[in-house]
Amino acid sequence: MSLDYGDMIFANNLRRLLEEKGKKSVDLAKAIGVSKQTVSEWINGGRFPRMDKVDKMCIYLNCTRSDLMEEKKEPTALSSATGFVKLYDGIPCGAPAFIDEQVKGFLPTLLPHPENYAAIRVHGDSMIGAGITDGCTVMIKKQSYAEDGQIVACRINNEEVTLKRFRQQGETIFLMPENPNYTPVIVPVSDFDNGTAQILGVLKQIIIEY
Repeated sequence: MSLDYGDMIFANNLRRLLEEKGKKSVDLAKAIGVSKQTVSEWINGGRFPRMDKVDKMCIYLNCTRSDLMEEKKEPTALSSATGFVKLYDGIPCGAPAFIDEQVKGFLPTLLPHPENYAAIRVHGDSMIGAGITDGCTVMIKKQSYAEDGQIVACRINNEEVTLKRFRQQGETIFLMPENPNYTPVIVPVSDFDNGTAQILGVLKQIIIEY
């Protein structure tokens, strides 16, 4: 399906505003009374919302229609970059798999201390409900801990890596997909204590190339 240019502009602006406001797609869905799948389609440029939904988004995100619907001219990444982040390929969004840790390139970034981040190409569709699609790139802040509900890059079984939402219940960690076709990955807290499992970092940004 080809993407309409206006839909792409809206999708880019919506992703940017959600990130700037610290909101998740599921939060937006609940706030304006639509499904997570509908918001995912808006974020990926597959659909354009009705104007009444746009107005509800404006209220929720404290923005104007133009903030969502007009193209925003930004300085070129290279001219304004504060540094470069290493690009790797590719973290699985599906069943856990071995990760290729070879550096594939570098991405310019405005983030301070770029050495604390890694950009990783995504493979799979288990996180589409969070706007993370097959082939996109995620910016991960390197850290060994996460708060409940954050999306993490996580190593399990010593070598396998996956990108999932982190949930803890008692002595059990659930690595939750954002796609009903997938089941959670269940890891005992003891695996994190003994080093069999490890949080590699938390999601900070989603980069989708058209």
